[in-house]
Amino acid sequence: MPARRVTAVAFVALMAAGCTGVEGDPSPAPTTFTELLATADLDAVAPAGVDVLDLAAGPDGALVLLADSADPSVTYLAPVGEDGVGAVQRLDGPGEQLFVGPDGAVLVLGPGRLTTVGGGTVELGVDGDTAALSPDGRRLYVTGGGRLAALDPATGEVQATTDLDPGLTVKTLAAGPDGPVALMSDARALDLADVAVLSTWAEDLGQAELVELASDRPASIPSALRLTDDGDAVVTLTVHGDDPFRVTVVEDGEVTAAHPIPGTDRAPADLALSPDGRVAYLAVAGFEVESGLVTLDLSSGEQLAAGRLCEGQGTFGRVALTGERLTVIGACVGGDNSSTTAFVLG
Repeated sequence: MPARRVTAVAFVALMAAGCTGVEGDPSPAPTTFTELLATADLDAVAPAGVDVLDLAAGPDGALVLLADSADPSVTYLAPVGEDGVGAVQRLDGPGEQLFVGPDGAVLVLGPGRLTTVGGGTVELGVDGDTAALSPDGRRLYVTGGGRLAALDPATGEVQATTDLDPGLTVKTLAAGPDGPVALMSDARALDLADVAVLSTWAEDLGQAELVELASDRPASIPSALRLTDDGDAVVTLTVHGDDPFRVTVVEDGEVTAAHPIPGTDRAPADLALSPDGRVAYLAVAGFEVESGLVTLDLSSGEQLAAGRLCEGQGTFGRVALTGERLTVIGACVGGDNSSTTAFVLG
């Protein structure tokens, strides 16, 4: 379907990006996405509209996994780009998560199974609530029922399992070059409020390393997690007290940076990272703020650029970076873009 074109004037950079490296660092300034190239109405995929299940960066652009709002057992795979929504593919059976392997294969996780789009389906030895595919595509990590399992995505065979401590609830799961990483809520201390923690394991799911993400605050709520290519973690949190929304960086088991997130009254539900891990792209929204995209330097906390995605209020979910394009899934409240929308930025 055709995309709704929007002029660059509607998306204005508030601050030009500069090089954030040390003096003499020849690395180029990070990309700041300051032009809204197109919007695409995802609800038009099905007569009753759709629910967004997942978003992933594919070899040729962003891919969105959708469920039919009238019948959630019906799912669709839709490519999204500057020309709007491409050829939509209806999938067999319900889906939950979407992965793109290192060879470009598109994988859809469903209840108890993993399907390669255009290929076969394997039954999984375990079922779970959330999953992550390793960067090399050789391990699928699944959490559910108080356990974490490592599976062979080609056969579904369970290769290793470990129990999660009671009181730990997984918010989201990622996989780095050395093993799985889980962003969790820890409710084990009876005299304290829940706190956000990050747990990492080796590939064989040996002893976990646990890091409290906001030890300076009495309570914290986890939101989103992304990993750099080196395996460093970048998370968004809600914390008790002043400046309640922050982005936090964890390197080698230690919190190395924590910055307030500007221009929002809620923690972003997702984020994307630049290929070098220097900046985070955060879709911010709320009832009292402009709805748009913030580019944040992860070393200094400096806001490098910001601009509108909606003329008024909005709400945003998944974010994916594909080469020179950034895709944000969300909706503007009121106006012409009140439907579920893919915003494509360049």
